[in-house]
Amino acid sequence: MAQKTPKRKKWFINRIGKRVFRNATSCTCKICKDVSNNGLIICDRMHADYLYMCECEYTEEGHPLRYFDTIAERDEFVKTLNNK
Repeated sequence: MAQKTPKRKKWFINRIGKRVFRNATSCTCKICKDVSNNGLIICDRMHADYLYMCECEYTEEGHPLRYFDTIAERDEFVKTLNNK
């Protein structure tokens, strides 16, 4: 029996070829800063799977990481984090 793909993983797959935006994390390296400032384009299925896994792992470790379609959605998420 085939395993059901989680809804959030499908979100990433459906955005292959599109730019997505994420909140900043505690990492201050140039790449992380650039991605949180400018977003990134999901290149292919492997890239979508990787981003999904990163989002899951960071969040599970207590470092909320979330990708969004728009900067406005990302900024709203960051506001909710700052209000906790």
